[in-house]
Amino acid sequence: MALVVSILLLPVLLALCGFAPGFYLLRRLRWRPMEKLCGSVGLSLALIYLASWIIFCLGPSDGRIHPLPYAAVTLACAILAVAARKDAARLWHAPAVRRAVYGYAFLFAWTLAMLAGIRTYSGASWTSDWLEHFQRSLYFLYRFPASTGIMGHYALPARPPMMNVVAAFFLAQTGDRFENLQVIFAFLNLLPFLACCQLLPRLAGRRRARVLPPVVLFALNPVVMEAATYTWTKAFAAFYILLAVHFYLAAWRRQDSPRMAAAFLALAAATLVHYSAGPYVVFFTLHYLLVVFRRRPAKWREVAAIAALCGLFLATWFGWSIHTFGAHQTFASNTSVTTSQRYAGHNLEKIAGILADTIVPAALRDPGLLDAFQQPNRLGKLRDDFFISYQTNLLLMIGLAGGLVAAWMYWRALRTPRTPAPIRWFWAVMIPFCFVLGVASTGERDYFGLAHLTLLPIAFLGLTLVAGAMLSRRLLAAVVLCGCALDFASGVWLQVQIEGMENTPSQTLFRGVEFRGAGASVGAPGPDSLSQSAWTNWFQKHEYQMAGQWLAAMLERGSRDAGFAARARSVTATLAAWKDEDRLLWHGWFSRHGGGVTYLGDHFGESGGAAVEWLLVAGMLGMMAAMIRELQRQGPRAAPARGPALPPAVPAPRERVPARNPGKRPVAGGRTR
Repeated sequence: MALVVSILLLPVLLALCGFAPGFYLLRRLRWRPMEKLCGSVGLSLALIYLASWIIFCLGPSDGRIHPLPYAAVTLACAILAVAARKDAARLWHAPAVRRAVYGYAFLFAWTLAMLAGIRTYSGASWTSDWLEHFQRSLYFLYRFPASTGIMGHYALPARPPMMNVVAAFFLAQTGDRFENLQVIFAFLNLLPFLACCQLLPRLAGRRRARVLPPVVLFALNPVVMEAATYTWTKAFAAFYILLAVHFYLAAWRRQDSPRMAAAFLALAAATLVHYSAGPYVVFFTLHYLLVVFRRRPAKWREVAAIAALCGLFLATWFGWSIHTFGAHQTFASNTSVTTSQRYAGHNLEKIAGILADTIVPAALRDPGLLDAFQQPNRLGKLRDDFFISYQTNLLLMIGLAGGLVAAWMYWRALRTPRTPAPIRWFWAVMIPFCFVLGVASTGERDYFGLAHLTLLPIAFLGLTLVAGAMLSRRLLAAVVLCGCALDFASGVWLQVQIEGMENTPSQTLFRGVEFRGAGASVGAPGPDSLSQSAWTNWFQKHEYQMAGQWLAAMLERGSRDAGFAARARSVTATLAAWKDEDRLLWHGWFSRHGGGVTYLGDHFGESGGAAVEWLLVAGMLGMMAAMIRELQRQGPRAAPARGPALPPAVPAPRERVPARNPGKRPVAGGRTR
């Protein structure tokens, strides 16, 4: 019952605290409605981070949750919401705001339905990230000692803290269960949809800005749905990057300092969410200094305000981390740095190889690479092949058909003379620059590609570009919808089906300790087992409980067979170390929660997973039908005229006719006395 209350309470808390404080501060600005909505969300979550960070830094480190300070912040948010209720009502009357919020609410419900069918995260060789961010969130919730290792081999500064600190804020008020974290991360990782709705008129033209196409493209896209259901931070960082793109272009065009400050503050927030924002920060900083700065009014005051705001915001993390861990560990513990140090080849060769890997799918370059995912379960092998292709290739991130359509539209837009030359050059440089720098900064060489590390904002921009054109070109819409159906089947529905697998009384997919002859094995694959990476994720879910049971079985067998005890000494030591991680790394969280992590999907079981699969199919068919109806209703539109847009014609002045007034007589010239 407590879990049901917390799951129902979380969306209310997330909506309240994720909108009210920022909107109260921005409501009087002369911004467009969608700018106020997205800006309020971005600023509110930054303020929640600051409040939660202050509580973390100043609160007692006694290993307990103290919810009162967090509840006081929530109460302040509620007071601000009441104070701004009239302005919020006026904002809600804007049709673009209502449509964007309705679309986001649908995607959030769609994601929760998917989470109801997921019982073990898996996909290709991906492991541990979901659990790492849960441990990081607990670190800030309980104020773990600074010496606590993250997953046993990461230092805390290896990742920036903002999303985990925000998650700790809501966990303190609803409970430290993993199910709550899944809901929080789903809410935050879907926010790029709002930013894309804000960018949609800019990329597609105001007349063609509709919310249904991006809803369909987001809901049926494997990368978007993986980012929403998996508890990691890249999509939330992409929200701030997309926010920065809009505010930067708007500030550049309008010569507006508040919007320019908002753009760079959004980039600072993106950096504190995930370091993959680095290439975008570099590009916007260089573009501002080299292209925009010299023509800005009050440019020195503007740049001083930007530097002060961003510097103070970033100092909350970097200043504390340098003070606690030192400068070297703060800046050198990131995985991009550590993996780059281990790479033995030439950096230029590595960068050129990664660029090619990220553009051309592995199935076309070298199909033999997919042999790395061989496993007894054929459906699992098929899922892993599709999974790695979607996640690591830039074009496939947008979709089987959507990626090619987005690339064609991008090239066509750059050749359209209607767009002002500075804007064309902005887009012509930004996408390649961030693509190359993002790939070059990863530090590792993955022969499948590395699009998933830094290129998610570009994928969101591609989806927005495609969504804006769907209702004006029926043939293009038909091609994209067919691609979406294939994307859903191979990357969304299949992924949920595989991630819904767990051990049942009739089938053991994930095996534990097995005694064979004179020896023992842990996790040996069975006839229906998934890959070793999937087994690792399953074991991490049950680590404390399973390690204790297996260790007891090994010791009991060793007590009867001294030779077995000697041969299994290394395995026994490993199991003991796994069991001890609850005390050293988690400070007793596993022992307080039944020895394992419980997913939201575990409460629905095997039958719930089957129901979710059918629900997703029905939802996909419903979205396709809605898009077809919308296409029929819209009809084909005339292509926009080439050349620069002309101002509307000024109507000729009408002859003034005197109003009738029986109480006064007309005089010469038509005037009245």
